[in-house]
Amino acid sequence: MLSPLRSTILLASLVPFGWLGSPAAAEDSFRWVDDEKAGTCDLLLGDQPVLRYMYASDNSTPERAAETYKVYHHVFGPGTKTIITKGPGGLYTHHRGLYVGWNKTSGADGEWDFWHCTKGARLKHIKFLKRTADANSGSMTAEIHWIDASDKPVIAETRTVTARLLPDTKAGTAWQIDWQTQLVSQRGELKLEGDRQHAGFQFRAAQEVADKNSARYIRPEGAPQGADAVQVGDAGDPPPHSNIAWVAMSYEVDGHRYTTEYFEDPSLPKPSLFSERPYGRFGAFFKTKLTPDKPLTMRYQVNILAGAPPARDAVQKRFDTFVKGLKSGD
Repeated sequence: MLSPLRSTILLASLVPFGWLGSPAAAEDSFRWVDDEKAGTCDLLLGDQPVLRYMYASDNSTPERAAETYKVYHHVFGPGTKTIITKGPGGLYTHHRGLYVGWNKTSGADGEWDFWHCTKGARLKHIKFLKRTADANSGSMTAEIHWIDASDKPVIAETRTVTARLLPDTKAGTAWQIDWQTQLVSQRGELKLEGDRQHAGFQFRAAQEVADKNSARYIRPEGAPQGADAVQVGDAGDPPPHSNIAWVAMSYEVDGHRYTTEYFEDPSLPKPSLFSERPYGRFGAFFKTKLTPDKPLTMRYQVNILAGAPPARDAVQKRFDTFVKGLKSGD
């Protein structure tokens, strides 16, 4: 009997790769469309939406405060106008698209939960530092403050997110998203701690995936090879399921299959503990310290591919290219 993932691959391989609709035309360019009133800024490739930066901050009611306590990025399915990441509500309302946080952030004057955003802790967009777009890519840099209940910053984040067509794929069927976050302490020495389920940089697929518990995983050689999520605790030296080169998740949203490839900069602190859940959240977490003069820079690449899940060797090749680019400074 075929495993769930191999069955998915077989079925998906029977469908032409351009099945999602018209790909982006060769002459299309990236462009940003900002809606300051709504607190959203969309990256489009021609008329095809790629990313949506969610930066509203509204404490006018408890409901709006809960909806806007995180700054995060939605992702659109390549070839569609469907958001394939999760927003407020659903299973675990604090899980939202592409996002970063630590549930145990502590210093001399307090402890804050920037994962669940409780007791007034939240992420707040301060300003756009730069936005660029051309025929090859769209890039945005924003200043974001991780603030306490008194609206005072604990951490200042500079986040740069760049999207382009994933090389060596059919036009309009895959995104390459490069994510760089720099965190600078505003409160002396800070500890970033927690656990693999509630900290780090992670991706959460749309609620539909949770409704079906349908996320399936692909990993490099040497890591567990089953398609089911690896769900382990943090104990051990080193902890299980840690320091993995990459993980990819296959899932279905609105009748279309996607794969998200998650690449982490190998130079980040170790051990790096990977988290996977069948409902569609995954990513990596590590513990570290911040000081005002020693910021933390986190680099990742997240690739979104439409259609049949890629072969393991193809993912490995893209990861190797990502690491090579980090070393060369590209």
